[in-house]
Amino acid sequence: MHFSERLYPQARLGMLLNGIETEGNVIDLSIGEPNVPLAQDVLSQIPDGFEALTQYPKPALQFELQETIARWLSRRYKLDLQCFSAKDQITILAGSREGIFMLPIALFNHQLQHGQPITVAMPDPGYPIYLASAENVGAKVQTISQTQLSELTTSELDVYACWAEIDLMFVCSPSNPTGEVLSLLQWTRLIELAKEYQFILVADECYSEIYSEPFAPTGLLEACAKMGNSKFENCLAIHSLSKRSGLPGLRSGFIAGDTHLIKSLQSYRNYHGVSLSSIQLKGSQAAWSDEQHVLSNRQVYGRKFDEFSKQFSDLSCYQMPAGGFYIWLDVGCPAEKFCQRLYQEFAIKVLPGHYLAVSDLTVEALQQYVRIAVVCEQEDIPFIGQAIKQTMQFCCHSNSVGGHVA
Repeated sequence: MHFSERLYPQARLGMLLNGIETEGNVIDLSIGEPNVPLAQDVLSQIPDGFEALTQYPKPALQFELQETIARWLSRRYKLDLQCFSAKDQITILAGSREGIFMLPIALFNHQLQHGQPITVAMPDPGYPIYLASAENVGAKVQTISQTQLSELTTSELDVYACWAEIDLMFVCSPSNPTGEVLSLLQWTRLIELAKEYQFILVADECYSEIYSEPFAPTGLLEACAKMGNSKFENCLAIHSLSKRSGLPGLRSGFIAGDTHLIKSLQSYRNYHGVSLSSIQLKGSQAAWSDEQHVLSNRQVYGRKFDEFSKQFSDLSCYQMPAGGFYIWLDVGCPAEKFCQRLYQEFAIKVLPGHYLAVSDLTVEALQQYVRIAVVCEQEDIPFIGQAIKQTMQFCCHSNSVGGHVA
């Protein structure tokens, strides 16, 4: 089924819960919309007034933002700014989704125009836009599981035999939805494979700043630099302010990496892309310049995960993620029935895990998993934890005796 005909996971959940009556205020943990204090110190740097909206954004503002991002990348991933060109190796995006969706057509437009199909590889389960971006250009889809990625450096055998077929590969670290993080060794191996088989390796690192101190996830560009690949050949990294700064409404992100690839992306985007307004550019510059609000956000998530870990201490299926703000949980019963019951009895929304699957095998394997976004209020966590455990007990018992679960 093509993405234009397939319901987005949250819309699919809406249909699943349609008609179910519930009481009280709904706690929506089905979507990754950050719930952290607004970074007032950052946003206060945006000039008052909207006069700038009467004009196209000045190129100088975009260049200033590129320079600011380059400094952030240098600090975060220990990159040598002397070998990094902000103008030539960074493209500003109206959010990471735009960049992910346009990548196949922007980078392979010539081949596609001449009827040469491409193959796009992606994590399974994963962010639905990877699949949609491939389908948009009629690409062949290959999937790679988190287990296969994890075994890249631990198995003497090749855990994935399709490297030669790949043209473009998406990898997400920290992973949405599992929270797993790729190590330096795993990144190194992927970079080596991208060079050997000449495919483009794209790292979705939008959750990179949400982690347990001091274990900051390694990034793709960081791994490139450690390998001596200072030009980031065949490699691109995508970042966003949505999760890092809790500003999804700002619609601001970027892609950084290989100069030749960035040139192609920018050329395509000059015609297709949406320019950020002056307000967005200045807000983005303020956000990338400040780390204090990022540290505060990380501490907020840390406290929430500490409380969830306390609530789920008796669940063997619970594991605190290495990064990101999702709990990936095997509830021991059909996920859709679990979600219906949890919503009906406790007005809590979570997402069935198989809604994020790509292949039929993964859809089948994830029938009992749910993704829980830790975007609730701190004081609601004891209630949420108990509600989830009670629903698990009810649904598992009902399934074991053949009873009906609403």
